[in-house]
Amino acid sequence: MRRAAFVAAAATVVAVLAAPPAGAHAVLEGTTPVASDVLDGSPGTVSLSFTESVEAALGAVRVYDGSGGRIDTGAPEHPDGDRSEVRVGLPDLDDGSYVVTWRVISGDSHPVQGAFTFQVGPDATANVASLAERLLSEQGGESIVGVAYGVDRFLVFASIALLLGGVGFVALVSPVARSRATTRRLLWTGWAVCILSTLAGIGLQGAYAAGLPLADAVKPSVIREVLGTRFGQVSIGRVVLLGVMALLLARLLPAGPRVEHPLPAWWLPVAALTGIGVAATPGLGGHASAGDLVPFAVVADTIHVLAMALWVGGLAYLVAVVLDRRDVEEARGAVTRFSRLALACVIAIVATGSFQAWRQVGSLEALRDTNYGQLLIVKVVIVAAIVVVAAFSREIVYRVYQRPERVAAVVGTDAVGDDPEQPVDAPRELRRLRGSVAIEVLLAVAVLTVTALLVNTNPAKDELEGPFLGRIETDGIVFDLQVVPAVAGPNDLHLFALTTTGGPTDTLEMTATMEFPEREIAPIEVPLERLGPGHYSASGFTVPIAGDWLLEVSALVTPVDEVTAETTVRIR
Repeated sequence: MRRAAFVAAAATVVAVLAAPPAGAHAVLEGTTPVASDVLDGSPGTVSLSFTESVEAALGAVRVYDGSGGRIDTGAPEHPDGDRSEVRVGLPDLDDGSYVVTWRVISGDSHPVQGAFTFQVGPDATANVASLAERLLSEQGGESIVGVAYGVDRFLVFASIALLLGGVGFVALVSPVARSRATTRRLLWTGWAVCILSTLAGIGLQGAYAAGLPLADAVKPSVIREVLGTRFGQVSIGRVVLLGVMALLLARLLPAGPRVEHPLPAWWLPVAALTGIGVAATPGLGGHASAGDLVPFAVVADTIHVLAMALWVGGLAYLVAVVLDRRDVEEARGAVTRFSRLALACVIAIVATGSFQAWRQVGSLEALRDTNYGQLLIVKVVIVAAIVVVAAFSREIVYRVYQRPERVAAVVGTDAVGDDPEQPVDAPRELRRLRGSVAIEVLLAVAVLTVTALLVNTNPAKDELEGPFLGRIETDGIVFDLQVVPAVAGPNDLHLFALTTTGGPTDTLEMTATMEFPEREIAPIEVPLERLGPGHYSASGFTVPIAGDWLLEVSALVTPVDEVTAETTVRIR
C-alpha cells in the first residue's frame, strides 16, 4: 500500500506538471498565402498561424484544386517546433483557383476548423467559394460522433461523482455503510463505468476531433494519435489513478457480511490524494487548462469537481443506503454529518463556479449571446433549484435529528403540527426527507448533463474574441473583410473585392473609412495599400477605442462606376 500511495502521488504530480500551459481557444491569426490572394506563381507550401499551440496530428490541412481534387503533399507539420503554426507542402501548382480546409485541435481539446481560397495567376475563373463550403461541411464528421462523445463525457462525470462521493460518504459520513451490499455495488459500478468511459473517450476524442466516422474511434492509428495529445495523456493518468483506487476499494470493502476493523491510518490520506488526482483530470484535459490564470483555474476546477462528487455522489448513497432502511436512529448520525458536509460543498461549488464563469465568460454580453453562456445560465438555474430543495431537506433534518426531544416516542403518531411543543412524526418526516433527497439526485443528473454539454462548447469569451471576419454583399461586388486582432490599438485590415461567384475581381481604386457615431468620432481614413488584384490592406492601423465601428468601403470599378458598402466592425 505504500507503493500504491507513491504511485497515486506521482501520477497526480506528473499529470499536473506534464501538462504544458495553453492559451485560449485557438483562433486563426493569419495564413500564407493570404485568403483570397492572387499569386504570380506556385507558393510551395501553405501555412496557418494560430493564437495558441494546436495539435495538427488529429486534424488536417488539405489543399484542393478547382475541381475538388486533393493536391497537398505529406502530413501537416509544425515548422521549427512552433506549435502555433501548421504547414503543409504543395506540388508545383498551375494557374487556377485553390481551396484550403483546416481542422486542428486547440489546447482545451476542442477542434476548430475553417477554409479559405487563393488563386495562382490572374485569369482563374473557377467558382471555388461553393466548393470550399462543400468540402468543409464534408469534414465535419458524423453527428452520431458528437452525441456519443457527449454521452461519454456525462458518464465520466457521473461515475466520478458516484466513485468519489461514495468513498467520501463511507469514510467521512457513515462508516457503517462499508458493510452494506448496496454500497459495494454502487462503488464498484462507479469505478467500472469511470475506467470504461475514460478508455472509450480516447477513441471518441480522435473521431470527434478529426471529423471521422464513429467506426474509426476503435482504429489503433486514431488511438495512438490521441495518446500523443494532452487529452490522451490526461486520460492515461486517470486510468493509473483508478488502478490505485481499485486497491483502496478492495481494502475499504472486504468480503464478508460485516466489517469489524477500522481502516488503517494511511488509508484516508492515500484515498484523499488519489481522489484529488481523479478530480483534477477533467480540468487538465479541458477548459481549465486553456486561457488565462491556468494554475488557479486547474485548482478551482479540481475543487469544483471534488465538491460536486462529494455532494452529488453522497446524495445517491444517502438515499440508497441510509434513508432506504427507514431506521430513524441509525440515520441520525449519517444525516447530520452529511448535512454539514453538503453545506461546505455547496459553498465550494458556488465560489469556484463563480471564478470559472468569470474566467470563461468575461461579460454579460458573452453570457447572453453565446451557447456557452446560455448553457451556463441553465446550469445555474438547476443548481439554484437543488439548493432550494436541499434547504427543505435541511429543515427536516433540523426538525427530526437536531431537535430529538420533539421526536414522537411512539412510532406512527399523527402529531405533526406547528406547535413547537408537539412531537414530530419521525417515520413520516423520514419519508419526506427521502423524497426530497431523491429530487435532489434527479436535479443533479440534469446538472451533470448540462456540464457534459458545457465541456464540449467553446467558452463564451473565446467565441466573442478573435479576428473580425465580415462579408458585405452588393449587387455587383462582394467585399471580404478581415480585422486582426480586432482590439483597441494597432490592427491589420484586409479588404478583398470578389465577384458574386466567389472569384477575385480587380478594382481601379479602393478607399475605406471608420467612424464611431455613438461617441461622435468623425470618419477616420483607413490608409489602404494595394497588394494585388482586388486585395487591399492597412497594416498597423490604430483603432483608438473599443466598440462598434462603422466601416464604409468604396470601390472604383470603372472610371465612372463606384460601389459603396458599409458594415459594423466590433472592436474589443
